[in-house]
Amino acid sequence: MRTMPLTERNICCVIPAYNEARRISSVIRGAREHINDVIVVDDGSGDATAELAQKAGAYVLRHDLNRGKGMALRTGFSHVMKRGYRAVLTLDADGQHDPSEIRKFLSAFQENSGDVIIGSRLWDKAAIPRYRYIPNQIGIFCISKAAGCRIEDTQSGFRLYRKEVLDALNLVTTGFETETEILIKAGKKGFKIHHLPVSAIYHSDYTTNFRPVRDFYRISILVLKLAFSGEAKG
Repeated sequence: MRTMPLTERNICCVIPAYNEARRISSVIRGAREHINDVIVVDDGSGDATAELAQKAGAYVLRHDLNRGKGMALRTGFSHVMKRGYRAVLTLDADGQHDPSEIRKFLSAFQENSGDVIIGSRLWDKAAIPRYRYIPNQIGIFCISKAAGCRIEDTQSGFRLYRKEVLDALNLVTTGFETETEILIKAGKKGFKIHHLPVSAIYHSDYTTNFRPVRDFYRISILVLKLAFSGEAKG
């Protein structure tokens, strides 16, 4: 068995997953090349996501019903933060993120580059579908204003959070807006947000559980609410 460097032993990987049997195994195997402890939160999948995740070496937490990506993340955070990890790395289960780039996050964590480290895909404009790029740009402007700091990619699920960030935040949302809630609340509390360029991967059979009308509405309402909240820094 390979010996894990100190940083890897103190970081856990959390992967929220909903009906991701096609790629969950390869995502886990790739992540475990860099981080030994991988937690998959199966969010009420109707396929073999949970079984395949276990076979690939992940510890699996299961929701009986689909409760949303944000609730899956919160379940994962709650589980790992009780176990002494110094940070949590998240990535999506659909193969959009290249697990080999986890090493960038580990290096940035070791160098104390930020409290929240985001894998930014928007430098590679040509690789991102236009229907996703334009809303992302609008979101960047609004969410950065609400957070009080520049955020280069607000929708990337490829992130690393220091334990102190998650301990300080009271998360209340359950859907795709949860990742926005984290950014705004972390920014308003004065945590440093750092960005790393990562690959933008969209497979030919790419599908998403993101529902543009419903989820953009929820994100917009959240941004407006938090932008005018009195949440203090520190």
